[in-house]
Amino acid sequence: MPTVKINHADACDEIEVEEQSNLLLAAISQNVPIPFRCTTGRCKTCLIEVVDGIQNVNEMTEIEIAYNEEHQLSDDFRLACQTFVYGDIEIKPTK
Repeated sequence: MPTVKINHADACDEIEVEEQSNLLLAAISQNVPIPFRCTTGRCKTCLIEVVDGIQNVNEMTEIEIAYNEEHQLSDDFRLACQTFVYGDIEIKPTK
C-alpha cells in the first residue's frame, strides 16, 4: 500500500492508503487533518503542495489546471479532493 506523508506546520503524519485512493477522503478517514469544505474542487480549501512523489498521483483535473494558471502556481500544487494516490507521496497542506 502507498504511504502518504503529510507535513503540517507543527507535526508530520504518515498514513497508508489503498492504491487509487482519493487523497482527501483517505486522510479524513484516518483522522488526519487536511482543511476542506466542499470535496468537489470548487472551494479550493484543500490546496496542497506535493513535495515528493508527484509521479505517483493522477494527472491534474481541469479545475486544478485553471486554478494553478490563474494563481501562477506550479503543477506541484494540487487539490487533495481531486488527487488520487498511486504510490508513495509527501505533501504539505497550504492552509
